Amino acid sequence: MAARLLLIPLLPKEDSRDRIGYRTVLCQEIQWTCKSERQEEMTTTYPAHSPARQRLLETASALFYQEGIRAIGVDTIVERSGVGKATLYRHFPTKDDLIVAYLEEEDRLWWHWFEEVIAEHEGSPREQLLAFFEACTGRLMQPGFRGCAFLNALAEFSEADHPVRQCALGHERELRRRLFQLSRQAGARDPEQLADQLLLVCNGALTSAPLFGAASPVLQLQAIAAHLIDLQLESPQVKS
Repeated sequence: MAARLLLIPLLPKEDSRDRIGYRTVLCQEIQWTCKSERQEEMTTTYPAHSPARQRLLETASALFYQEGIRAIGVDTIVERSGVGKATLYRHFPTKDDLIVAYLEEEDRLWWHWFEEVIAEHEGSPREQLLAFFEACTGRLMQPGFRGCAFLNALAEFSEADHPVRQCALGHERELRRRLFQLSRQAGARDPEQLADQLLLVCNGALTSAPLFGAASPVLQLQAIAAHLIDLQLESPQVKS
């Protein structure tokens, strides 16, 4: 059987902070020697983390991020992954289930990266906030960056109760919660306000980066965030 080609992200092993890069498209072509659909159908058990499921999820994740979620159909995922359609539906009964699994994996990797970034400045919440925005700036300037997976999903799914939208909103709410937590620990006068400001600046950078490339306003992200943080942490001057 002819080997199929699958695009997967090229992920360095030594540092998990570089793993996701918001699905930065630094890709490597590798060959999968795929089972035929008939062989897939004959499989009697389908573990939650089987090689077939992982291959489907990796393929779908790369395609959803690079080309858009609604632009990619199940047939394309089946063709690119080399996994039979019946096997796909055993693991993911609907396309929405596959999309949610994609976002859940992005969410898991993203927070692992976040924790590693701030861990380097444990005990100093101000420095943790600054480190987060510094790391974001580097990530957003990587070649092939196509925006935030969660904001992209929100743009494609407007229905308030859609599971994909709810999953993406959950990530945004958690980001705001963590920014609030660090702002409060840093001693911000109004941690709610600072968290809102920092979230707004972060999402603005995520949206702008793929539009402007090397000349992106994202280059101002770190400076703006530092300014907002310092405004909240500075002691108010007593008027004479």
